[in-house]
Amino acid sequence: MYSKHVKSPCCGAKVRRFGSRRRQCCGCKKTWSIRPKKRGRPRHRTSADYLRKVLFRGFSLTQLHSGRVSVALPAYRYRFRQALQRFISEPYEPKIPDEPVVLLADGVWFQFNRKHWVLYLAALKPCSQNHAIFLQPQLYPGRESANNWQKMFAAIPSKAKSQICAVVGDNLRGMQAIAEDNNWLLQLCQFHMLLKLQVRRNGIRRKLIGGTIREELYDLISCAMRTTDAEKFKKTIARLEELVKCKCGTKRIRATVREFLACVRYYRTFLDYPNLHLPTTTNTMESTGCLLRNMFRRSRAGSNPKSLLMWADGMIRVRGKLACNGHKINR
Repeated sequence: MYSKHVKSPCCGAKVRRFGSRRRQCCGCKKTWSIRPKKRGRPRHRTSADYLRKVLFRGFSLTQLHSGRVSVALPAYRYRFRQALQRFISEPYEPKIPDEPVVLLADGVWFQFNRKHWVLYLAALKPCSQNHAIFLQPQLYPGRESANNWQKMFAAIPSKAKSQICAVVGDNLRGMQAIAEDNNWLLQLCQFHMLLKLQVRRNGIRRKLIGGTIREELYDLISCAMRTTDAEKFKKTIARLEELVKCKCGTKRIRATVREFLACVRYYRTFLDYPNLHLPTTTNTMESTGCLLRNMFRRSRAGSNPKSLLMWADGMIRVRGKLACNGHKINR
């Protein structure tokens, strides 16, 4: 269509020339420029390389600003926030391989104005690869709960969700029900269980209640998690049940042992399905949480929930994936 057939955007009437750079509507006589100028202050765009230096390489904004004399530090921080908001405004579509994947889930605790907030992190690990691909994080107020995890899992794309065959997470109340509802295998984190019973390895602390028995409990639970000998496993469980009946340590230690005995099969899922190469811990997610806390401390970010979610989303998008090795069983 030639320009003489163009209709005016206001009335749909004919358009005529109104000078060399303007046009006029024959109906309402409204004029406009054919090359309108952009109004307002010129936008100062921060290079994408600065985002990578801060979110991936660990630079602080003060270090990057040290060589820029013409821009004040508050203005430089403002420009960086604007660039980060433009970066995360684009839709995030992680590339998931077309194969069975394992879902890694962990929550990172924060506190703002004496109120608890939890940043929910999730990643998908292909069974045949040694890295985990992060999903978009979510932030909810209150303590970590199964209801918020259901919201997090509901936001996973349907195609990627259909590829999930197992989930690795903490022994959170309700996680077993979520795994059963979605027909997923459940592997509980062994590190968090052993951390509850961790003792000093240089000697037995007899001054504590049950100090002489804590070392044995730690060794028994560690053996029950990883042994492939069926006879040895039965003897280990029998010994733990025997110790729980007597007063072995404090009430908290006995409750921890009873909790392990009730969920022991979920700590040994990686032994039952060796072809999936399930990770036995959520240390990949713990490392990500540590990186987030260090970045907030270094760049003075995350002063409020909105800023926390923005920086966490930006860091996960820049990094994309993190190393995650599955457990290799040597039978």
